[in-house]
Amino acid sequence: MKSVLLASFVLTLCSVGFAGERSQSAPDPEQQAAAALAQKRAAESASHSPFATSACSFFFETGSGASLLKYCVTQNGNITQFETPEGHEHIAFGAISEGYGICDLNSNTSYFDYADSGDSGNWGLATILSRSTKSVKIARTTSDGVWTFTQTISLMTGTPSLTVITMSLKNNSTMERTARLIRYADVDADGVFGNNFDGTANSAFGWNSFVSAHAFGMVLLNMGNTIFSNGGYAQDVAFGPDPCNPFAHTNFTTMGGVDGSVAHFYSIDVKKGASATVKAAYKGL
Repeated sequence: MKSVLLASFVLTLCSVGFAGERSQSAPDPEQQAAAALAQKRAAESASHSPFATSACSFFFETGSGASLLKYCVTQNGNITQFETPEGHEHIAFGAISEGYGICDLNSNTSYFDYADSGDSGNWGLATILSRSTKSVKIARTTSDGVWTFTQTISLMTGTPSLTVITMSLKNNSTMERTARLIRYADVDADGVFGNNFDGTANSAFGWNSFVSAHAFGMVLLNMGNTIFSNGGYAQDVAFGPDPCNPFAHTNFTTMGGVDGSVAHFYSIDVKKGASATVKAAYKGL
């Protein structure tokens, strides 16, 4: 009888303590406002070409409630809304930033487009090659004509549903080249600017712990087998990485309570006139 009462008492204390932790872990309004302002100022100071945009052009959705996945894609191929499950958005806050970067390691030239976080200004116009209710295919060639980047962003339904990004890099030059291709997202998990971040050999993720009232997140992961060296990592800043100096804002350890971001890199060798393809995906956490 005593053991039963003791167990009940301990359980009650744990429940009270846990409930207290959850309520105390609600985002601080002043910190949230300060983080949003910092993102806005960083975005304003970044370089933006006339082509840069975070405005949604293509919309995709499947499921409802706990199984909902809803996202949108810009004209340039940035994913600037990512909601899963229903009511829990992870990108469309503050400076809305997601996208892609390339470093030509032969010439040490960076090309990138991170939506509100700026672009490198050395891209041509994006071309919509195809679209359907489940996918959009977008191509862009660098202004020097060296690279054509083609991405097909597809809705893969399942448990869970995924946003799959097939990325193809074509070498238009007359010599073999090596490139570093990066996918990046500024994660503000469930509308909270200060999150936990980490990466593995196959993924990078931002999330809020279970004691938070916003215990959700999102993952960027490599899909399938690839012959190319690749890996996921987290940044301790919200803006996108310089593709030619991609690890300047990471220490490759778990980071807690930072306004950070996630990235996945691929080191790719491409023969002249040939293309190389990799595949990544976003999912809820």
